[in-house]
Amino acid sequence: MPVTVYADVEYKGKSATLDEGRHKLDPSMNDCISSVRVPSGWKATLYEHADFTGAQITLDADTRRVDGALHDKASAIVVAETDNDQYTFSADNGDNWFYFEDNSSGA
Repeated sequence: MPVTVYADVEYKGKSATLDEGRHKLDPSMNDCISSVRVPSGWKATLYEHADFTGAQITLDADTRRVDGALHDKASAIVVAETDNDQYTFSADNGDNWFYFEDNSSGA
């Protein structure tokens, strides 16, 4: 599974691991991505709004703290291979809602 997002900086707190594709954060946990693990060969583009609009940032490496306008503000994420600059989505692909898993006991 290519990318893991965390609710807290330094890869701590609740997390969700996401495969390639478009993902929207469940509204009950909106705006709380603080750090992201991105393995070599992959990229994660975070979007301010759940409809993949607004401010955005593309990460192609582990990021201990998402800084700037998207710290605790991202509502959607696209995960793709780094060499795929023309990542497209089929009409039947749909968007995947994701939820954070509580792993705070091990953090």
